[in-house]
Amino acid sequence: MEPPTGVFEVRDLPASWMLVERIIDWQVDHYRNAFPSFDHDDWIVFYNPLMHAHDGSLPVILGAFEDGRCIGTVSIVERDDLDDVDDYTPWIAAMIVDPARRGAGVGTALLDAALGRCRDLSLGRVYVWTHDLGDWYRRLGWTGVETKVFRGTPITIFRLDL
Repeated sequence: MEPPTGVFEVRDLPASWMLVERIIDWQVDHYRNAFPSFDHDDWIVFYNPLMHAHDGSLPVILGAFEDGRCIGTVSIVERDDLDDVDDYTPWIAAMIVDPARRGAGVGTALLDAALGRCRDLSLGRVYVWTHDLGDWYRRLGWTGVETKVFRGTPITIFRLDL
């Protein structure tokens, strides 16, 4: 395998379960300590509707690709898996970057592309929740809305007006 070029593009993720299985491995590894009950089957349930939605509406899943290889993804969904937050919609969800590519701007590019898609869809506001990246979202202009406990772990819900 050739070394990464550092140049990547963000585009719609193709409907490929082989690709999604790799992304699920990243998700399970990333959330293992904070959310041990988040398992492979939970991610299959999350990604299944995304694999079949390519009509320009929600849900949307975008991928960052470098040399033809997926190095990260982000989704835009109507509802995330939190209870009692029905007034909050839509959501930036399941953003994950290949651990070997973190810190290279991939996450920022994915988020920018997702927000661009939200604007294209005339969405005026978007939400995200995190257990570990609150400072990053604040630096990017997101506003904390509330804190909750999700699956035993404290999280913060953020809002961004577009």
